[in-house]
Amino acid sequence: MNNADGRFRTIAAVLILLTRKNTNGDTEYLLQKRQNTGFADGMWDFSASGHVEKNEPMTKTVCREAKEEIGIDVNPKNIEFMGLLHSFGDGEPRFLGCFKITDYSGEIKISEPEKVSELKWFNEDELPEDMIDSRKVALDRFKNDGLFYQEFGW
Repeated sequence: MNNADGRFRTIAAVLILLTRKNTNGDTEYLLQKRQNTGFADGMWDFSASGHVEKNEPMTKTVCREAKEEIGIDVNPKNIEFMGLLHSFGDGEPRFLGCFKITDYSGEIKISEPEKVSELKWFNEDELPEDMIDSRKVALDRFKNDGLFYQEFGW
């Protein structure tokens, strides 16, 4: 995508992952099943996601999208940066900032039922087979390496 000045512009988006500890002390991830979005419909994704708007920092996008998609309020100081995916797979390169949230307020719910068919907690070691590949890579990198940068789909 080129701007009026001829410079290339890359799409920026956020991937939001809610995590918790279950009664056994194991880490669980809240995942959403996509539908009617035109991208990876029928597959499991992070808890919420969305495009960064003009003049909006990624942390503000995380707060906005968490409220819009799953009905929760997030304090920006409770957002943990996980890493960055530089993705290419649908003809458009994207920067996908991955963020983890463990502390929020409100009750989790599907706020956009036209785009999300299901929300479900999964043990970090028992992720669904039908999860978006780039998200599996991001989770694996974060779990094993901590903060990450990953190119995907080039």
